[in-house]
Amino acid sequence: MAPVTVAAGAAIRVDINTGPASSYVGLRECVAALRAAGASFGDLPSRHASEWAELAPDDKPQDNPLPLGEIALAASERRLHRESEQVYRVLSVAAAALCAGTAELGRPLLVSGAGGTDLSSLRGLMRAVEHSHVHPGAALLLDRPESVRAPLGPHADYRAERARCLRRMDLPITVDDFVLDLPSGAATAVAPASEEGKLYQRARDKDSTAVDRVAAALAYCRRAFFSANWEGMAIVATEAIELLSGVPTPALPELLAKAEREDSLVHAIEFETTILRSTADIRGFLLKVIGIQAGFRGDQDGAVTAFRAIREHDDGLSPEIRAQSHLYTALTLSKRKHRLGEAVAEVEQGFDVVRKRPNEADSVRRERGWLHNLRGLTLFAERRLGPAFEHEKKALACLAGLNDASSAHLRINLYSNISVLQEKAGKHSSALATWDKFRQATGSSTAGFAKHHSYRSAGLRLLVGDREAAIADFGTTLTNAAGLNDIFHQTEVHLELGMLHATAGDRPAAIAEYELAERAARLLGDPYRIALAQAGQVMTGGAGADTQATVASAALSLTRPVEATALAKAVSSSSELSEFLPKPRTKLNRPFDLINFQD
Repeated sequence: MAPVTVAAGAAIRVDINTGPASSYVGLRECVAALRAAGASFGDLPSRHASEWAELAPDDKPQDNPLPLGEIALAASERRLHRESEQVYRVLSVAAAALCAGTAELGRPLLVSGAGGTDLSSLRGLMRAVEHSHVHPGAALLLDRPESVRAPLGPHADYRAERARCLRRMDLPITVDDFVLDLPSGAATAVAPASEEGKLYQRARDKDSTAVDRVAAALAYCRRAFFSANWEGMAIVATEAIELLSGVPTPALPELLAKAEREDSLVHAIEFETTILRSTADIRGFLLKVIGIQAGFRGDQDGAVTAFRAIREHDDGLSPEIRAQSHLYTALTLSKRKHRLGEAVAEVEQGFDVVRKRPNEADSVRRERGWLHNLRGLTLFAERRLGPAFEHEKKALACLAGLNDASSAHLRINLYSNISVLQEKAGKHSSALATWDKFRQATGSSTAGFAKHHSYRSAGLRLLVGDREAAIADFGTTLTNAAGLNDIFHQTEVHLELGMLHATAGDRPAAIAEYELAERAARLLGDPYRIALAQAGQVMTGGAGADTQATVASAALSLTRPVEATALAKAVSSSSELSEFLPKPRTKLNRPFDLINFQD
């Protein structure tokens, strides 16, 4: 990512000042430019058909690929968990495509307008730059990366995030270096290739009615959440709040019905519209959107302000939305700011709103369940495991007979939390028994469920001393990850199994696992994980052990430079390497660090 020095005419040029309307548009433009120049991308389009459907939506695949939602997890709203396996997979495949395309053509891709593309596409470019370091022949360049557009709203100033992405590309650019010289609109008219883009246009159409714009905004914000388009969420939600004064009360049923028709995700987890009954509720929904995107970007004070603002105008506010105001505030205070006392006070205020009453709505009971779950987690943080367990049981009782998506989501959380509480209390057999009951939960027949479930089962079996069964469970995780073409988790598990076998003195098995880990990490395009796998082979004396190659791989890491430097130093000095190499855990959840731009 040095300054542009390629000969005139040698580079494939593409302008991705495509605006924030929809995720992946900038990456689609890059893929299209490479394809127009003659790139075929090898077997990527067929091998990653589900992700390719997002990157090249006009392609007609030979077989209908599974939707991403069936093979990978989305972000979790109720846990304020921004990491999305679905987004990670799209960005990872996009990065691989840019590397494969430029290597195939023998020409660099010169990207201009990066400061005006959607944030997801910029994160994909960030990933592509690091991937290119371990992909022979790949070449990516940015033209005037300091050029950005003016922010499109008070909650949509993402210059700090853009600067972080650029620094992860090895470009020493700060916010102060930015120049506001990109046009606010897209440089070229890009027809929306997705429902997300179309809804963005309709939500911001000044010639449309307030009812139609707010309905489109509700549907858009849900879609943007699942595609990690936080900037678009902030823009649309802010503008929609200003339109609510123009929505007459008699028009609310039409507005909400229209929002549901516009959104095929209406029955997906969270952001449900069925509990919205007033303009105060809609305002609360939109403030929740603003708070969530603020939290995802690390602005926790802004998140708390937005979540508390939900209840500032409570005339007509439903108990469910008010309870969510307290829940999200408490989540942020406890999980992000570690202010447990304030978080507990928020939860107790939430309980006051949804106290058990005769003939209460199922949705009210469900919100009380979420509050019990969070109270349990705050008690767990205080090491009060007994009371924490009681609140988790109360939360389960709130779900009796409920099978909606949000209740299913909470039920999964509760089984997991109860098992973790038992694990932390040293009751490993009980934790394993609770986890085994989890197999009966909704959605437990999928490969994605089996991947995560068998991994935790393996970790718990190690804790109870059943190593043979644990290795079988790890094998189940790997089988399901391979079936889902999940290279990320295959890499992680192979690395950990290498250490598991090495610790047990089974050198041949350890070497085999580290070799498999290196192969997977090269497909992943991650220098740090390549170096970890190579270090494992150095430690175990494998035939492919190469100290210099390990140090060279570590030096290429942009995602984990501190850890990579420490690893390289240990390898160079022949230090004990076991403390630097991953070991099995009891939960498979990992942050998708390769696309995470947070400091």
